[in-house]
Amino acid sequence: MGSSPTFGTNPGSHIHCDLIWPRMPYVFDRDRLEELAVQNAAAFASADPFPHVVIPDLLRPACAQQLFEVFPGPDDPMAWDQFGAEGYEVKLACGDETKFPAPLREAIYQLNSGVFIRFLERLTGIGHLLPDPHLLGGGLHLIRRGGHLGVHADFNWHPGLKAHRRLNLLVYLNPDWRPEYRGELELWDSTASERRVSIEPVFNRAVLFATRSDTFHGHPQPWAAPEGVHRRSIAMYYYTTDRPAEEQRPAHSTLYKGYHV
Repeated sequence: MGSSPTFGTNPGSHIHCDLIWPRMPYVFDRDRLEELAVQNAAAFASADPFPHVVIPDLLRPACAQQLFEVFPGPDDPMAWDQFGAEGYEVKLACGDETKFPAPLREAIYQLNSGVFIRFLERLTGIGHLLPDPHLLGGGLHLIRRGGHLGVHADFNWHPGLKAHRRLNLLVYLNPDWRPEYRGELELWDSTASERRVSIEPVFNRAVLFATRSDTFHGHPQPWAAPEGVHRRSIAMYYYTTDRPAEEQRPAHSTLYKGYHV
């Protein structure tokens, strides 16, 4: 009792597990997560037009740089899902983790980890959060020149988890972003009639926001960077098996301004 785990078939063979699985640092700083939760909880709860917070440098700088460097392009063998509804959604997305480069797959595992879930619960006050190992609608998102995402409220129910969608986390990996490239994330009011907040998708910036049937957002301004310069992001969604009664709605797909709204 109390000894390190051992492996091997030969009697007396003792191989420390650290030699097989060396301890790798998280892509985020665990100590900083606690500070971020304390510092941002009140601001998240009171934010206009709905609960949200912008977190600069969420990931360790070297990790963020590596994720950018291995982020697949549009012509890589990624099984990209292509969305091409002009005025609503023009983007590439992939939620198939088997296609991800290893650093991105590991980063996503960590953003779904117990350590990170507890951080989200402390920051948002939403308890009993569930990660989504299926990455339904999430994973890697890539926008080419002219791509955009119309103002919308997200689908509210995960049929596989049988759970309510509660939080979105977007992590941007765009080191050379410039204002003329556009592509800002916009947060709109509950009737999708007025833009309230605009957030630039700069490198290693994370945006965490509540998702309800009236939390309208998008990046409706088409990405205007030169050809070959893409808007890259990691998209993570989190769920609960219940939600406040006043937020409950029948299950629905994405609600687009100008189409469903």
